Amino acid sequence: MAFTDAEQFLIHKDPVLGAVIRTNGSIAHTPHHNYFEALCESIISQQLSVKASDTIFRRFKVATNLDPTRVLAIDELAQKAIGLSGQKARYLRDLAEHFVRDATVFNHLGALGDDEVIQELTRVKGIGVWTAQMFLMFTLARPDVFAPDDLGLLNAITRVYGLPERPTKQEASELAAQWAPYRSIACFHLWHSLDNAPL
Repeated sequence: MAFTDAEQFLIHKDPVLGAVIRTNGSIAHTPHHNYFEALCESIISQQLSVKASDTIFRRFKVATNLDPTRVLAIDELAQKAIGLSGQKARYLRDLAEHFVRDATVFNHLGALGDDEVIQELTRVKGIGVWTAQMFLMFTLARPDVFAPDDLGLLNAITRVYGLPERPTKQEASELAAQWAPYRSIACFHLWHSLDNAPL
């Protein structure tokens, strides 16, 4: 199996993570160009399991066709049918308002640095640092992002490194420092290791 340069770097840099990468095989990620869809999906996935968020996002797509004007029209009945909390429905409508006012509102994000992207996105209601980091990793395909607030990542680190307890955000960030400039790629493999974990 051919690994990318980033994966080969991580295999040599961190033998523990390297074993995970070898087990996973190479993982490819490409930029996602529908920013509205990506941000909606990130908001919906906050504090939910992958399975639950996927189900709700599928219903959301069917109900709105990912059209910001239709998102603005979501009423309480539709919100319940989709499975959205009141808070998330408000966040999604706030996001949709930005796109209704200007469909190109975030088109410049690709030209900004990681910290600047986080700064811009966190001005939107319901988008915190974690959501902005997911956007950087999965939508802009930025290679060197680490999300210490992600519970899945902390759980994966605990399991992969055989730790007695879940690391603090600071401890996880210190461990992740060795993976620079490819921390996103390390995260993708750690998340994937959870999918492979025996029940």
